[in-house]
Amino acid sequence: MRQSWKIFTRDVKRLGQVPKAWIILIGLLFVPALYSWFNIAAFWDPYSNTQNIKVSVVNEDLGGDSETIGHLDVGKQITEQLAENDQLGWQLQDADTAEDQLRRGETYASIIIPKNFTADLLAITEGTLTQPTLEYRVNEKSSAIAPQITDTGATAVDQAITAALKQEIATAATKTISDEGKSLEDAILDARDTTNTTFGETAANLRSARGGLDDFKARLSEAEASMTGAKDTVAQVDQALIEGQDALAQVQDLAESIQTEVTNFTDQTTSAFVDGTTAVAEGTANANASIADINATLQQTSGRLDTAGQQTNDAIQAGKSAIEQVQGLLNDSALSPELAAPLEDTLQRLEAGNAASERLLGDVTSLNSETADTANAISQAAGAIDSAAQDTSAATQALRDAVGDGIPSLNRTLSNLSTIAGSFAGSLEGQRATLGEANNLIDGVVSQLESTRSALDDFDITLAGLEDGVRDVRSDILALTASSNSEKLQTITGLNSDEIGSFFADPVTINSEPVYEVNSYGSAMAGLFTNLSLWIGAFMLIVVFRVEVDTEGFKRVTVPQAYVGRFILMAIMVALQAIIVAAGNLIIGVQTVNALAFIGTAVLVGLAYLSIIYALAATLGLVGKFIAVLLVIMQIPGASGLYPIELLPGFFKAIYPFLPFSYGIDALRETIGGFYGTHYLQFMGMLALMGGVAFFLGIILRKNLGHFSTVFNHEMAESELIEFENVQVVGDGYRLADIVRALEDREGFAESIKNEAERYTHRIHVTAGIGVVGIIALTIAAWALPDAKALLLGLWTAWTLLLMGLVIAFDYIRKSLKQSEEIIQMDDQTLHKSVSAQASGLHTIAASPASETTEGEK
Repeated sequence: MRQSWKIFTRDVKRLGQVPKAWIILIGLLFVPALYSWFNIAAFWDPYSNTQNIKVSVVNEDLGGDSETIGHLDVGKQITEQLAENDQLGWQLQDADTAEDQLRRGETYASIIIPKNFTADLLAITEGTLTQPTLEYRVNEKSSAIAPQITDTGATAVDQAITAALKQEIATAATKTISDEGKSLEDAILDARDTTNTTFGETAANLRSARGGLDDFKARLSEAEASMTGAKDTVAQVDQALIEGQDALAQVQDLAESIQTEVTNFTDQTTSAFVDGTTAVAEGTANANASIADINATLQQTSGRLDTAGQQTNDAIQAGKSAIEQVQGLLNDSALSPELAAPLEDTLQRLEAGNAASERLLGDVTSLNSETADTANAISQAAGAIDSAAQDTSAATQALRDAVGDGIPSLNRTLSNLSTIAGSFAGSLEGQRATLGEANNLIDGVVSQLESTRSALDDFDITLAGLEDGVRDVRSDILALTASSNSEKLQTITGLNSDEIGSFFADPVTINSEPVYEVNSYGSAMAGLFTNLSLWIGAFMLIVVFRVEVDTEGFKRVTVPQAYVGRFILMAIMVALQAIIVAAGNLIIGVQTVNALAFIGTAVLVGLAYLSIIYALAATLGLVGKFIAVLLVIMQIPGASGLYPIELLPGFFKAIYPFLPFSYGIDALRETIGGFYGTHYLQFMGMLALMGGVAFFLGIILRKNLGHFSTVFNHEMAESELIEFENVQVVGDGYRLADIVRALEDREGFAESIKNEAERYTHRIHVTAGIGVVGIIALTIAAWALPDAKALLLGLWTAWTLLLMGLVIAFDYIRKSLKQSEEIIQMDDQTLHKSVSAQASGLHTIAASPASETTEGEK
């Protein structure tokens, strides 16, 4: 490395000692940058000037009429829109002027709108499909890009026509829909009013019917209360009758007891007669008291029967009222048969219950009358007993005289009393049976009333459901009409035909949101132009500076030391070129997310390109320089610098991953638009790999291919027109293997060289024939298959390169054979010196044919 550094410092001193060389150095630094600067400035925003691209527009359209749309003139609308459009330089002209200017190149294209254009468009509204046609003519000779731009303009015209037709159709359709919507709105409003009235009346009738049912149920409640009271009264009367029966039984017992006493009195003495008289008086008093109690009970029973009769009569009147109400509901024609059936059953039950109540009232009245008669009879009996008792007391003094007359009379009276009491007890038992029937009848009436109430409750629920349903339907209809009117119909009737027509003409608005936004087309192209400048700059250094290093001032220089020493000088120059071009780009206005990263990336990319170009030139000489030029030619389209690689033919897609530009351009784009993940590191890593591999292969192959370069340069020197460098080789330029073979077996080596020369002559003829046939075949295929021209071009290029490589290889073989013949003519001493020189590894200049000729002349 020290020797390489010394070579570098020596070269710098040499440049510093020649001021005129500084001009060349400055030119080498700035000329490549000019390529980038001028191209970026020129392409900064070219599409902002498309209004300068002139396009003729000829309108011959006569318009057309349609029942749906009316009169329409699409041609006029188009010309009016284009007059306000500045995307292209629209020129409204007649047909002759447009054709003349198009052929002279004053306009790039022309668009002709024919006479029947609108009529053909409107034919679709009449059920006939006639394809309208525009005539678009373009002068493709005038420019490669202008036709693409005018094609865009023609597409814009087509879109404008489509938009105009859509707008007219949408406007007419919207107006028709709006008018129909208004008619529909009026019809819906009328239907809503009618429905509202009808359903409102129905709901009111149902509400009234439910009110009548409520009144009827209230009367039923009153009737039920009356029946309950009547039942209680009957129970009380029954209890009173039971008590009366008990009292009458006591009266009968008492009468029988008195009769027994009277009978005993008859058999006793006078004194005993007096005692019996006293007992009779006491029994009579007791009987009168019992009769008074019975009579009071009967009076109370009669009162209760009067109350029961009145309550029963009230129940009958309530039942009649209920019957009238149910009959009124049945007479209402609005009731359906399903609703009338339960009412008829209820009516029958009410009539049956009312008839039972009337029978009960008759029975209660009859019972009350009988009770009154019984009470009168008991009162009469009491009077009779009392009269008998008084008579017995009055006759006590004359008892002895009238015992025979008084005792029988008393017995008859007591017998009558007992008979009356028994008869009345039987009557009371019959009354109790009647009360039992009345009680059962009341229970039946109450059951009927409860059934009636249940039926009325069910019917009321049904009516309530009907009422709610009617009101819900009414509300739904009102809500539906209101919603339709306020939302749907108002939307339809409020349609703005002009706005909708405009919407259909341009229904979509594109919201453009750039990702990794770049400020201009020039900034977007900076990656390509900067990479081209760096490649051109590195190539210019290879062309201007010598790749071969002379050994002046050095005792011992190896090939790798010389290779690295000259590379350092060129690397510094490339770094300065990269800094200048990148800084100039930033001054012009090229966008970058990080200026230092942009400049640093340019430097690293330039060094990678230098490593590749330097390795080619150092190992292959003029052939390597030719390959470097070929690489830049292939990289301009193949590295995705202008167009996405997806748009290019398959050949370029195939070579894309192997081109240095692919990674250099992408790396600079990262610093311009923005970094994403590890993309930048991946791009720079691949570029570093390519540059590193080229650098080390250059060192290795430079030593091994030195003989090839020497032979090739000697061939070029014979033309006396092509400049070349004397190759620095190890030794004297002869192959060590050939020298060793000559020393070992000179005659055998000479024979092998002769045989090889004969084979070489045969191979060169065969290769030439195959090469010519291949070129002709590929040319014919390209003519016959125009769609595959990109692939065939790639194959043709590869075939040509292969032929060139074979020609160079064969020429190298020819020169090698010539050198081998020279070795055969050398003596052993010279050959041994050559072996010693190559074994020392010294870096020397191989003798050229020109120098040999000059030395011979001397």
